[in-house]
Amino acid sequence: MRSRKTVVGIFGMLQSFIALTLIIFTCILYFNFFDVQTFLNIATSYLYLYLTVTIAYGFISLISGVFLLLEWWEKR
Repeated sequence: MRSRKTVVGIFGMLQSFIALTLIIFTCILYFNFFDVQTFLNIATSYLYLYLTVTIAYGFISLISGVFLLLEWWEKR
């Protein structure tokens, strides 16, 4: 049982970190910092589709990671 708590905590932190990184990357992509749109060769007609998908996936992943961390915290 103790190993399950450890795994839940690690996956919760990892998933939250990846989600926050994805959300930050989406902001960088939207505001075109560091000329990312040109570097990735993203057409402006598809930009809002990419932004919508990445921000939705980021927030869903962040919520899931936070729930895993809350479960880990309660079982501590």
